Amino acid sequence: MRRWADLSPGDRVLDVGCGAGRIAAALTRYLDNGGSYEGFDIFPFGVEWCQENVTPRHPNFRFRTVDVFNRVYNPYASTLASDFVFPYEEASFDVVVLNSVFTHMLPADLVNYVAQIHRVLKSGGRAFITYFLMDEDSREPARQGRTSPAFPHGFGSFHVEDTASMEDAVAYDIGFVKNIHAASELAIVRISRGNWRGTSSPHHQDIVVARKP
Repeated sequence: MRRWADLSPGDRVLDVGCGAGRIAAALTRYLDNGGSYEGFDIFPFGVEWCQENVTPRHPNFRFRTVDVFNRVYNPYASTLASDFVFPYEEASFDVVVLNSVFTHMLPADLVNYVAQIHRVLKSGGRAFITYFLMDEDSREPARQGRTSPAFPHGFGSFHVEDTASMEDAVAYDIGFVKNIHAASELAIVRISRGNWRGTSSPHHQDIVVARKP
């Protein structure tokens, strides 16, 4: 991530879906006192652990819980992901990270989150996002059940593994993703395909790096 997102020790980083701080733990050894890290997640337990164990030793690393609806992971929340406003000022981050977030979101939610990423990024800021992308290399293997997940159920621009639990695993047509990024002025500058496709890769999901002009 550091190399692909052109991360510098003095950067301000936002980790959307920070979990129990896996990315934060790595960045404590990289970001200096001029840099900072903000993370949020819908699961309070991981956030609380980070608040108790990371922030006291690294005061420039801060974590918060957000109560955002997800049919699988947070079904009782009242705020829809399609309406959620990231709790940060405009143009306040150099890098925004979303690791295995859009793989659990439906289109309206994704559209809003891409717009929010653009809003909080500084000019020249980078986004590091993982997806399951349906493209010319993955579509036929998925149809044949040779990918993991296989995404057998298609709904136009997106595909799911299980219609009874749609947000459990979601893939997007690459054209849709490119259009959403373009509409939000968050230009895709690099794509690295993951091994979910049944091919050799050091990472499972597809990685998209995007940049705000």
